Amino acid sequence: MAAEIDPPSLPLYLYRYRSLTKFTREMEAVTKPYIYCGRFDKLNDPMEGFYRPSTVLKRKTEYDAVANLIYAHKLNIGIASMSDTYENELMWTHYASNYSGICIEFYSHRLLKALPTGSHLARMGYADQIPRISGNDARNHLAAARKILSQKKYNWNYEREWRVLGNVGQMNLSANCIRGIYLGIRIKPSHKRTILQTFKGTDVDIWEMAVDGYDHEWTQIHTATHRK
Repeated sequence: MAAEIDPPSLPLYLYRYRSLTKFTREMEAVTKPYIYCGRFDKLNDPMEGFYRPSTVLKRKTEYDAVANLIYAHKLNIGIASMSDTYENELMWTHYASNYSGICIEFYSHRLLKALPTGSHLARMGYADQIPRISGNDARNHLAAARKILSQKKYNWNYEREWRVLGNVGQMNLSANCIRGIYLGIRIKPSHKRTILQTFKGTDVDIWEMAVDGYDHEWTQIHTATHRK
């Protein structure tokens, strides 16, 4: 009997790095709260969405029709990216505007519970070969599309990404999903003041970054009023 693949263990918290170049929009997303799921072809990696059909699948007379259906499903899957760390220098640089943005901390299990029916939370796989889609995979075109969008090239493994896969567009969450907000060292003073005022008296912790040599240091500048 073949061995079974165990699913990855869900970490206690997941993190979402955000730029504040569109400050009002980002504040709305964190106070409502919601996440936005975008199409794969709008993401920053031009290698997103590629796959290699198995030899058997490619020889099937209906292969072109299958490929078109998988592509249509890929376009209809919205993606929101998370990480299992708030301490990644490259993520602060690339996704939080060179340390001037924020990193939002989510309770993982509350997030999972709040996601709409039909959504998926996938731990990204990383490899130097694009995902292979077999004839068995292709029997479920939507599942095949999700499989393709759950893997990236190995060079991206530093992101330690967990990916929300759902409908394209805004995905509303419950208010208790957010545990904390981490402020980058280069955040604008006005942004910092607004964030502190917005979350005054709430159950959201706020941490402020300092840099000491090659290390981040964190000071808690707002403590949750009632930790649920």
